[in-house]
Amino acid sequence: MMIDCKSCGMNYDANEYGFCPYCGYAREDGADGSEEAVEKVETQAAESKAAESQAAEQEEDEKSKPGASKLKFVIIGLLAVVIIAATVSAIFTFNDSGVTVPHKYSTIQEAIDAAEDGDEIVVGLGVYRENIDFNGKNITLRSIDPDDPDVVDQTIIDAGGSGSVVSFRSGESEGAILSGFTVTRGNGILVSGGSSPVIEKCVVEDNTAEFGAGIAVFDSSPTILNNTIIGNSGFLGGGLFIEESSPHVEGNIIARNRAEMGSGIVVISNSSPMIIDNRIVENTAERLGGGIVVAVDSKPTIKGNEVIGNAAERNGGGILIEESEPVVEGNTFEGNRAANGAGLFIVNAFNTNLVIVGNTISNNLASIAGGGLYMEGSSPTLEDNSFTGNVSEYLGGGAAIYNSSPVFRLNTFEGNDAQGPEGGGAIWVSADSTLDLNDPDDNNYLQNTPDDLVME
Repeated sequence: MMIDCKSCGMNYDANEYGFCPYCGYAREDGADGSEEAVEKVETQAAESKAAESQAAEQEEDEKSKPGASKLKFVIIGLLAVVIIAATVSAIFTFNDSGVTVPHKYSTIQEAIDAAEDGDEIVVGLGVYRENIDFNGKNITLRSIDPDDPDVVDQTIIDAGGSGSVVSFRSGESEGAILSGFTVTRGNGILVSGGSSPVIEKCVVEDNTAEFGAGIAVFDSSPTILNNTIIGNSGFLGGGLFIEESSPHVEGNIIARNRAEMGSGIVVISNSSPMIIDNRIVENTAERLGGGIVVAVDSKPTIKGNEVIGNAAERNGGGILIEESEPVVEGNTFEGNRAANGAGLFIVNAFNTNLVIVGNTISNNLASIAGGGLYMEGSSPTLEDNSFTGNVSEYLGGGAAIYNSSPVFRLNTFEGNDAQGPEGGGAIWVSADSTLDLNDPDDNNYLQNTPDDLVME
């Protein structure tokens, strides 16, 4: 059934289109194929046929007039341009309809409430002042382009100073995806209740919470990929808090967060996360663990991370390990500061399964002991690590060992400095400790000040 569009006047098949394909106008008359509309179309068809007959007669007369043919082609050309422009306009209009919020729903939570598993919600640029909860739905919630930093910066979920900004607490699976938002001004992102969502390509900033101001994970296994977690503050875990959980944490920037303990990351209570290839930089702890805290029977795998420029007022500028057995492999601990153990601080870790291998520990500064490493009541194995340019203002430029029985194999100690009278430029060992070395010692000592190895 062919009809004329009321808006642009173009003729189109109403059975094929529910709207004008040229301008996008949705018809009202005869939209349901009523008899009135059919009669109107038939009348228009008859009038059109008569007009065509008359036009044919006039055409013969017009051909004899100068310039008539040229004018005809000009009119046809202009009509074609109008049709093309209308079609292009319609295409762009329909593409815009792919944005769910705010085009179809005014808030993100309204869109989530209306969604079903497998749906995708696309959020346009803007500030959305709300707290959102996935409510157990395995859906994708994303900005219009999560790979564009400008888009992420301009697609903001703002909690207004209270509550979790985004919550996964109803057993959501990896089918629940949060991608490409700035998450701010609340208690950060909460993952609990056995949930395992994917949180990726977000900026999590300026949040506050007692535990995990940036992201808090309880009894869950989320995947946390390629986010920037920055400028958050709390008591435990300024950037990321992990309790009784096994998340996969990879490729994130965790920077300039503050906390009483564990300003970058806290891993506690039988947690076994994978912490891989992250940049953990310039975080500040009022007491312990500037970069990372691992405690209470936890067994994380910590590989390939850059732990740089973090600070703790007391112990563990880069990482603090207590009563746990992490695998610490291939990381860089550089330029961190603390009173004791500016690079690494290990306490009450007697299990020999604690292995620290292939790390670069350089240019860290301790105001008391253990520029690179401080150890007390522990028995780890340290193998193939590089201790370079670390400084202690008292003793143990490279490492200070108290009441411990560590194993040292194939490590390099170069250019470390103990500035106090007890020395131990490379390693200082207390009288109640036993240092397990190969015979001959296969560690390498170069230009440490004032000496290499001091055993009380």
